[in-house]
Amino acid sequence: MTPEQKMNALFAADAAPARDLGFQADVARRIARQRAWATVVALVPWLIAATAVLWGLQPALAAAADQLAPTLIPVAMTLTLVVGSLAAALWLTRRLGRA
Repeated sequence: MTPEQKMNALFAADAAPARDLGFQADVARRIARQRAWATVVALVPWLIAATAVLWGLQPALAAAADQLAPTLIPVAMTLTLVVGSLAAALWLTRRLGRA
């Protein structure tokens, strides 16, 4: 084997892989982060518009809330207990299912 063949064999062993999975994952993560920020920025005008509408409707909503509060408080407490119970049951099912 000539010195040139030895050198070529040595460099061929150090050739970069055809696909660099770490690089691809890093690029995919950067693209996902960029898309997430673009989504957040696109939602800002809707947030401003919703805030303005709710600020304008505040007097009417406050009057309605005063009338509905005695009815809605027990309903909200019941829904909170139901959702909490369902979340605990789901968590326990998944937790005990792994064992």
